[in-house]
Amino acid sequence: MNSLLGKLLALGAAGVLFTGAARADDKSACQYVQLAKVPLHYTGPSLGITMEGTINGTPAVMLADTGFSQTYLTRTGTEKRGLKLRPTAERIQGVGGMSTVYTTRVDDFAAGPAKSSKGWLKVVGDTGTPPWFEAAVGAPFLLQTDMELSVPEKQMRFFKPIGCDSAWLAYWDKNAVVIPFERNVTGQFAVNPPFTIEINGQKLQAIIDSGAGRTAIDSRAAQRIGIRLDGPETIANGVSIGVGERHIANWRTKVASFKIGDEIIRDAEIDIMDTRGQLDIDVLIGDDFLRAHRVLFAMGQKKIYISYTGGDVFGKRQPIEPWVRKEAEDGNPDAQLVMAQHYRTGKGVPRDPRLAGEWLAKAAAQGHPQAGLLLGRELLATGNATGAIASIKPALDKLPAERYGALLLYLARVRTGARETGERELQATFARSTDNAWPGPIADYYLGRSDAATLLAAAARNEQRANIQTCQAKLYIAEREAALAGTPPASEQDCGTDNP
Repeated sequence: MNSLLGKLLALGAAGVLFTGAARADDKSACQYVQLAKVPLHYTGPSLGITMEGTINGTPAVMLADTGFSQTYLTRTGTEKRGLKLRPTAERIQGVGGMSTVYTTRVDDFAAGPAKSSKGWLKVVGDTGTPPWFEAAVGAPFLLQTDMELSVPEKQMRFFKPIGCDSAWLAYWDKNAVVIPFERNVTGQFAVNPPFTIEINGQKLQAIIDSGAGRTAIDSRAAQRIGIRLDGPETIANGVSIGVGERHIANWRTKVASFKIGDEIIRDAEIDIMDTRGQLDIDVLIGDDFLRAHRVLFAMGQKKIYISYTGGDVFGKRQPIEPWVRKEAEDGNPDAQLVMAQHYRTGKGVPRDPRLAGEWLAKAAAQGHPQAGLLLGRELLATGNATGAIASIKPALDKLPAERYGALLLYLARVRTGARETGERELQATFARSTDNAWPGPIADYYLGRSDAATLLAAAARNEQRANIQTCQAKLYIAEREAALAGTPPASEQDCGTDNP
């Protein structure tokens, strides 16, 4: 993978050339060569920052993730293309714990303008829930050379500096904040080097993590600077998921000041994550910060340039943020689904089933897979099993790693008298997994490999998630019994963080 951008570096003279970027007292003849400009998109249920790419010649959604230490494929990307996985002895660290790493052989791989031919790529196996993206392009690729991340413009630019050691590289802003990178304990610079910020006047180490939806401070660092998890400014905020199967406890807190360089954000609201020692950094600066800033990783100078571009830095002070609504109105189906969920659940806005249905229909009409699954679930709940199949099946073709959706399709098949077809499809979906992680035991029950008591025992085995999984197990048992008897579906129930 590292050779991909190297090919662009060798072609530096073909890019756009910026000159005169040096300050008046700088006598160097800096040439700042633009190698490539890559469009960015808001994608997935969290509207993450993504770039376009291809795997084996087919389009792929790729997370632009400066916070990750390598480039990898996800099970969504491999299962969609029928790629075979080869297990390795390697394990990868994430906020959700450890994940098995596999490898798979691809005929070609492209991320933005950079392409590579046949070779082996790593695959992360355990991600809490099936990833909506097919690959993640990590820091070793993105930060091989200078990289500008301009999320407000939805653009990423790569540069090759020539003679720019002391030049001013924030060509768009003479007043940009400049912060030096820091070395690690061995005296080396990391792939994505940290830098110092201040929260409530206390110094902490941070990195820009474009794969993180929200800015978050590690719980240990928060407590170290006097932020109490049970304090009046701190409220429980659900869980976070990522690499690893563990769900991370999350809080929301207000800090008096968040200082990055000369920029100070007052009364900032940020997240706290209980990573249990899985992070070696204090603060992950995420997309909520990037949407209001333009950032240049000047890798050659070992500095980062940051400019405020306007707007609420940490977002979510309004029920539906303006940028989300604009994305939805401009036709982004992921944003349309987010709008549907807001109105469906009443999160931050009055609950409005009509508006929720309208936004969901818009997203589903564009072939959005998650919208198709949600619409299919609603159709199944109202007794329209045929319509549910028509909505769920094409969604699963795009999300072959989505196992809850496979359970819904099975229930719809049973209700239309096609139980054997449902069993074949269900077996094929879960056969692609190398373990029997949840909700695998539900599939075993549906396929007659276990009974209800065995399923409930399996649900209670994970101490951290026993309540959620037991709730789901009971719900799916009731749904199957109702489907076999031809009686109305069980009433919809919220079992927690997973969406059954």
